Formats: sequence, structure tokens, C-alpha cells
Amino acid sequence: MQVAGKRALVTGGGTGVGFGCAQRLLEQGARVLIVGRRDDVLGKAVERLKTIVPGAEASLQVCDITVEDEVISAIHTAAGDGGLDILVANAGSGYPGPILEAPVDAWTFCCELNIVGTATCIKHAALSMKDHGGGSIITISSVGGSKVEKWMAPYSTSKAGLEMLTRCAAVELAPFQIRVNSIAPGYIKTEALADNFSEEFLAGLVERTPLGRAGDPQEVGDAVVYLSSDMGKWVTGQVFSVCGGMSIPQGDDFEELNRMMYGDEVMDACMGRDA
Repeated sequence: MQVAGKRALVTGGGTGVGFGCAQRLLEQGARVLIVGRRDDVLGKAVERLKTIVPGAEASLQVCDITVEDEVISAIHTAAGDGGLDILVANAGSGYPGPILEAPVDAWTFCCELNIVGTATCIKHAALSMKDHGGGSIITISSVGGSKVEKWMAPYSTSKAGLEMLTRCAAVELAPFQIRVNSIAPGYIKTEALADNFSEEFLAGLVERTPLGRAGDPQEVGDAVVYLSSDMGKWVTGQVFSVCGGMSIPQGDDFEELNRMMYGDEVMDACMGRDA
């Protein structure tokens, strides 16, 4: 996949999707710096990565992406004596709340982290890349960036903004051969979801996913590897849904009508429910 030896920075790389992206890049031979706010989480992640990928060039640095000086320092570390090749701008979060009740802090938190923090990472990654022949920047959005997620307006709004940021950056940075794309995951099995949502809620997410299961963080990492490599060298300004089909717009379900016309046996077979 032609990422061997490339220098990569993964924000929010200590857990979840960020960890899966770092793992896949390391498996393909990239040198990866993971960053996040907690040194203990990052330390455990690097240990796991080196166990999963023997000989992996994985390192860590504490970095809050809303603090510009910390972003500059992290990119300098990841670039080493050359330029940065890959940025996976994964760090982000949400803040639940109905529009009628959500505090100003909910909007400020989501926009500052998901949009402004990511924009800061893009800015300084691009400054490193542009003098070294270009690179690949991948932002991590969500199906919530294009579909309404009820009672999560600050999160969905900020992810929609992130996708527009991605497109704007793709156009502005194209003259420097810097490609900028976004990945919009659906339900991915992460620590954050497991800790904060009920089994019933998570089962509902699976039910709304046509492929009938949750995704693994490493499956988002597979898309990152593609976009980071020469395999994706003609791709920029795109939002890739890696979601098991969750983002497909679906209307009414006419199962009942079809059962009346074709019978239960035929419909069960068509739905993969063969006896």
C-alpha cells in the first residue's frame, strides 16, 4: 500500500478509531506518533501497538489540539528531520442536549474541538507537508455529519462543518499536492460507546446498519491506509462513509405488502432468513 517509511501523526490515537488507524498504518510500515490529552492512555496504547505490530515505530506525545503551540510541537516531533506525510485528524467529541436546553458550552465545546482544533492541525500539517512534496490529510467525521442525529445537534452541526472544512482545505492545498479527505464512520465498537450507551441503544444502531453489525476501528484504518497511499493519489475533497451502509437514505419498509404478494417463505429467503 506504499506507506512504508512515511511519517504519520494520529490525533486521539490512544483509543477507539484513532488506535485502529494507528495500528493499520504501523502494519503497513509507517512511523506513527499518536497524540492525546492523557499520557497514561497513550502509554498503554503504544505498548499495545508494539505488541500487535512487532518492531512498530510507534511513539506518543501529549497534545491538546485546541492549543496551537502543542499542535505545532506534535507535528514537529512527527515530522522528524523531514516533512510530515500523513495526518489523521481523529480527535473529537460530542455533547448531548436538546436545542431548547443545550448550554452555550455545548456548542463551544463541539465547534472548538471538532472544527477549530482540526483546522489548527490541518494548518500546521500542511505547512510541514508543502515544502516536502505534499502529503495526505484525513479528517474523521461521522454519519452524523450528513444525517440528523436527534438531541445531538451540537455534535452533528460540528461534524457537518468539519466536512466543509475538509473540502475547503482540499481546494486550497491542492497546488501543494496535499490531498485532504474525510472518513465518516457509522457505529464503530469503541470504548466510549460501550461506556456511555446502553446495550439496547447499541443494538438499535446495529439494526439500522444494513450489514448487520458494528464496525471495528481497524476497518476505518483500512480506509485511512488507502487514502494515505498512492492508491488514493487521485482522490481529494471527498467524504467516505465507512459505516456498513448506515448512511444510505432509506424510506418506508414495504415488507408487509411483499409478504402478502409473495408469501413468507419467499420473503424470508430474500431477507437471508432461510430455515
